[in-house]
Amino acid sequence: MGHVVFDASGSRMAWTLIEQLQGGVYKKIGYYDSTKDNLSWYNNDKWIGGAPPADYTKVITTFRFLSQKLFISVSVLASLGILLAIICLAFNIYNGHVRYIQNSQPYLNNMTAVGCTLALAAVFPLGLDGYHIGPGLFPFVCQARLWLLGLGFSLAYGSMFTKIWWVHTVFTKKEDKKEKRKTLEPWKLYATVGLLVGLDVVTLIIWQIVDPLHRTIEEFTKEEPKTDTDVSILPQLEHCSSTKMNTWLGIFYGFKGLLLLLGIFLAYETKSVSTEKINDHRAVGMAIYNVAVLCLITAPVTMILSSQQDAAFAFASLAVVFSSYITLVVLFVPKMRRLITRGEWQSEQQDTMKTGSSTNNNEEEKSRLLEKENRELEKIIAEKEERVSELRQQLQDRQQLRSRRRSSNPSREADNHFAPGLGATPAPPAPFYQPNLPLVRCLVSEQADKLGRGNCDGSRVHLLYK
Repeated sequence: MGHVVFDASGSRMAWTLIEQLQGGVYKKIGYYDSTKDNLSWYNNDKWIGGAPPADYTKVITTFRFLSQKLFISVSVLASLGILLAIICLAFNIYNGHVRYIQNSQPYLNNMTAVGCTLALAAVFPLGLDGYHIGPGLFPFVCQARLWLLGLGFSLAYGSMFTKIWWVHTVFTKKEDKKEKRKTLEPWKLYATVGLLVGLDVVTLIIWQIVDPLHRTIEEFTKEEPKTDTDVSILPQLEHCSSTKMNTWLGIFYGFKGLLLLLGIFLAYETKSVSTEKINDHRAVGMAIYNVAVLCLITAPVTMILSSQQDAAFAFASLAVVFSSYITLVVLFVPKMRRLITRGEWQSEQQDTMKTGSSTNNNEEEKSRLLEKENRELEKIIAEKEERVSELRQQLQDRQQLRSRRRSSNPSREADNHFAPGLGATPAPPAPFYQPNLPLVRCLVSEQADKLGRGNCDGSRVHLLYK
């Protein structure tokens, strides 16, 4: 007999034998001394699967990441769209001197191209998650998504909305007011776009200061794998959120939604208006229709599908991509086609060279035209002087001829100048040519061919004097 020991609760304290059934036979695999809290293990235990069974259900946390195939496909489309926007922007800037491009308000179209570029660039941060970046960089990605989408929409849609608003303001008023407001002042258009962008910037700044976006984790229902009953999987999804996310989204979406609805109304009201000052307002109206429909459908759908990362990304990114593509194609492709097929940019350049409208060649062209006109005038003056000399020579010849005829016929002249029965001596006849009287050249030149040598009598001498 040995010592028998009990603990404070009345339980016997002794060595505990640990056995395992192996091959139908119990084998000792260890002892436990409860008095000294000592475990003696023989390491001859055997387990199915090579490890002892778990005494509790192990929970494994896994994140749901975006499909990489979907992300790469949409990123390629966005990259091609950015390239298209850059081409459209370069085309508009290069052909800014063409009258057809000038009448479409090219600066507003440039803003549209830049806005589409920013919106397309937002596709890349939309697809970034924990698969690509760590938790520390996630807030910066959230900021990039918000700012790129907000500014891109304000620039692209704001410039189109400004065009259609101006057309509606001018051409749907009464005739007396229409004439007063028909003058297009570009600074007002730019100021309107600046106001829309400024409102977005102020809203985003206040949002980020008061309630900044940060990384949040959404947990889903635990999933039991079929292969292991002792393990459960807890899916998690990363989101960009803030404390009052719904309030900020309501303000943001409410303002944008009103602009979209108002743009649709203005585009419908001006569909039959024709103006040369904004010659692409019908294309702008078509772009507004498409953008408004896509945005009004996509915004609520993405909020509903926020827990499904692939579907939410597909709806949001493809809406941005298709809206940008439609806007760029509708606004810029018809202009490219017209200039290429009709060659209007070449005719504009040729007219500029011919008329001297270019700033660099203006003075040179004027000087060349003046020199040419001067040479023509000198030629005309020389011809006139030669003609005057000829007429003077003809006049002198006629005067000499008449003098000889008078000297050869004195009796005839005496009969003509002395009346019979009068004793007075008549006054001598006035000479034919008097230097103090002005010579009328035009009369001489017109009458010289009509006066023949046999008709040079005194009755026609007065035609030579004024």
